[in-house]
Amino acid sequence: MKHCFIISPIGDEGSNIREHSDDVFDFIIRPAMEELGIKAYRSDHKQSAGKISDQMFNSILNDDLCIAVLTFNNPNVYYELAVAQSAARPVIILLEKGHVLPFDLKDLRVIYYDLKPRPIHQGIYIKAIIEQVRDLSNNGSLEKVPFAPNLSPLGGDKLFRYFTKAENYGVSDDWVNILSESNEVFYLCGISVERWIKPKNIADIFKKKSDEGCKIRVIITDQDNSGLSLILNERDHQGSVVKTRQSICETYGFFLELQKLTKNLEIRLMKKCLPHQMMVINENRAVVINYLFSTATFRSPLIEVKNQTELYKIFNSEFDSLWDNSEKSDNSVHLRVPDKSTKKKK
Repeated sequence: MKHCFIISPIGDEGSNIREHSDDVFDFIIRPAMEELGIKAYRSDHKQSAGKISDQMFNSILNDDLCIAVLTFNNPNVYYELAVAQSAARPVIILLEKGHVLPFDLKDLRVIYYDLKPRPIHQGIYIKAIIEQVRDLSNNGSLEKVPFAPNLSPLGGDKLFRYFTKAENYGVSDDWVNILSESNEVFYLCGISVERWIKPKNIADIFKKKSDEGCKIRVIITDQDNSGLSLILNERDHQGSVVKTRQSICETYGFFLELQKLTKNLEIRLMKKCLPHQMMVINENRAVVINYLFSTATFRSPLIEVKNQTELYKIFNSEFDSLWDNSEKSDNSVHLRVPDKSTKKKK
């Protein structure tokens, strides 16, 4: 059974705060969780031995989700909420109507409730909680710190990182480090991957890694691939078929020359299939940029996953499939250089 930890003011027994918190738990939270098959509980509900604070932190960090009741502006509640957010835990926030959220929380999604008989009887707030829990489930398991999406979560295993824009991942040296750290394999796939031939001394690094036994495989799109003009958004100036073909020619020529110098480097061309992302994979991690029609590649989302994840296996499988369906290069033939004066068709 899944568990939901309730971050809530509790108050002394018999106090107005305790009565209010009990009503919120009994008439709103617990019925919603029971309908979802989730066990809900507060710190004062646990009877096991041990420090309450240790149990509280363990619940926040390990339970399936948390619900934070911010009514009464209890400092302990805000502290526990901050811990949950820093750990990128899924949290649903409740606040009694008439209360105002602090400025730092004003952008968060909140369920505003009251304890009037009619909405309680109609289950309005129960339905709202159920809807939010299902939204959290539909969004998947890739969680983020709400106040800093690129920050590694507190207590996280750092198996997954994502950036809303690839340009925020790092400078050229950060990308070259992926190659430098590779000892077993280095896979590169994309439309032209032209940026990979620009860094200083990059040819020497490729040759050095290949000579040391690292298997390097590169896949780029053939300049005559019939789908190339369909995935580049020329209308909104997010791509140019002519310039892309020029880039493909330059990249292909670069790797063909390297292929002559070292035995562990191969390049293939995609003639009948297309990449949906740029992939950089070694034995430790995979870095993937989604190709979007609406924006340039460096402004597209980027994810980095470690080799312990299922996503890493999926991207490896995708690369293998594209490799098997691409054509081997021919060292005796270079791609033609496209005519730069070619005009776009109207």
